[in-house]
Amino acid sequence: MFVPLVSAILAIIISVASFYLLKGEFPFISDNLSKVVKKNKLIFIGLNLIAFALFLGLVGYWLKLGGNFRYIRLLIIIVGLICVKIPLAKNINLFPNINPFFKRIITINNSQALQVFAGIIVSFLALKSIVAVDWPNGDSWMYQLPFAARFWGMVSPQEYVFEVEREPFYNTSTMLPNILQGFFWWLFGLERPQGANLVSFFSFIGYLIFVKHYLKIPYYLSSLALLAVPLFHIAVTSAYVDLFTNIGFSITIIITYLLFIKEDFIKAKNVIIFIIGGFIAANSKYLLVPPLFLLILVVLGRILWLIFYRFNPVNKVKNTVKLLIISFTSGLLIFATEVKNLWFYQNPFYPLKVSLFGYELNHTVVPSSTYMADAIASMSPIQRWIFSLLEIGAFDERRPWPWTIAMDYVPLEADSFGMGGYFAFYVIFNVVLFAFLCKKKNPETRTALIFIIVLSLITPFMPFSYQLRYYMYWIIILISLNLYLLINHYSFTKNKWLKPENYGYVAAMVLMIFAILTRWDFTYPNAMSLEKFMSSRVDQEIIADIEENEEVCLVGFTPLTFLYSSSFHEGRNYSVKAEFNLSEEEVREKCDSRRIIRKN
Repeated sequence: MFVPLVSAILAIIISVASFYLLKGEFPFISDNLSKVVKKNKLIFIGLNLIAFALFLGLVGYWLKLGGNFRYIRLLIIIVGLICVKIPLAKNINLFPNINPFFKRIITINNSQALQVFAGIIVSFLALKSIVAVDWPNGDSWMYQLPFAARFWGMVSPQEYVFEVEREPFYNTSTMLPNILQGFFWWLFGLERPQGANLVSFFSFIGYLIFVKHYLKIPYYLSSLALLAVPLFHIAVTSAYVDLFTNIGFSITIIITYLLFIKEDFIKAKNVIIFIIGGFIAANSKYLLVPPLFLLILVVLGRILWLIFYRFNPVNKVKNTVKLLIISFTSGLLIFATEVKNLWFYQNPFYPLKVSLFGYELNHTVVPSSTYMADAIASMSPIQRWIFSLLEIGAFDERRPWPWTIAMDYVPLEADSFGMGGYFAFYVIFNVVLFAFLCKKKNPETRTALIFIIVLSLITPFMPFSYQLRYYMYWIIILISLNLYLLINHYSFTKNKWLKPENYGYVAAMVLMIFAILTRWDFTYPNAMSLEKFMSSRVDQEIIADIEENEEVCLVGFTPLTFLYSSSFHEGRNYSVKAEFNLSEEEVREKCDSRRIIRKN
């Protein structure tokens, strides 16, 4: 009670003092400061915002409001301090004797303030990546981390056996991010699987470097703009592969965009970067292979057009042959997984069922047709996608946070499952800004508009497009092009409303709202060791029930069955097979001769 009471008294003092300052009647300050305060009502507003936030401490104590309420008060105080700082910075020359430290704080400009904020957030995420296992996200433990561990021999195929339908994916599907995850995990040691998180984090840093080099977007702007997207922010410190995959694809799209606005863009370095981006996208997840293939056809068409209509006509044949050779060899590299599967299994997407012109290719797994709520299934693909972008029906009180990386923590049949994740206000803000910037007619805006329109027409018809984490390239490209066009627009117009820093402030505000509403669980680097994680997730009675060298089948322990492997329990040696909670007959068939242990 003492602290809230003192806070309220201090609030009253600040508020009363602000009125005397506004009238120029406050006796304890210099004449210059008195003049500045009297002429700038923004200082009066800022002081009263600070007083209001302090007084809310007492209100919060009486009403027993905590958590987010404290963050709201902090946000109001920050806004108040900014209001006080702006006029003081403009008149700093009137205070020659001010302490150098306070002078530096007061005179910090907009971009410097955003740089500091961005640096703090990115540092938090860097630390979080290496001190906290990916505890909130189920798929990480269901198959991403098990794949990574098996590839690097940290867990043997005998110690842990995947579900019947999961095993073929390990042997044949796209595994590039899992291989990289396993490498970092192996470096950190078996007891520190958080090393796998670095694949997502480094891919984020890599994209910041890429857009800095190719689009001239400052690091602080690109980092804040992207981290304001909840799914992107959560993915940066997770073991999910969606961010890594979509950043690879986004790189190929940006390179293609620049190819259309710069005729001299065909250089070895740019070709290599495109191949690397394509290799990442095609060898990480099957979902982005079809749009990547279409994009490559567009690139080939553009280069052919340049060969025939812009380059030296004498070299048409030579350049065309060179293009075909490079395209074929780079295509084999980019689609390495798909080429391998086509050669060995006659299906580039093996083990998934794929039909081509009515003919079913070789497969062992049929994708589920019930992985969608009835209400969502009844919508058209475009309606589902738009509803998800605008987060209509996306929020569900059963979730511990408004956003999760898969928008899950609700039953599969829930209407909210998989919906949303980009922050509707932020999506609308970016779309409106993009439309405004495209009013200026030049090659950059015309090409950007075509790219966004095409992406917006193709993406809704991709499988499960309403689950936005699968296709984050759309929001990544929209934000990247917005920043690129905004910076170019401001360099010509100097429009104070379209300053790139203003975009940064909007992104910072959205990012803060996201962090506050998720209790900083996806941002602040609270340590979560594997031992601590397992202590609350693994049933030790089950471990004790398994005999030495026994082969058991754990049913219904998904997504944490992997943590029951003997590799994580020192001094134990037994074999665990994972299986979903199916009917008795199906379980018996899939578990074979193993002893079945069902989760209560």
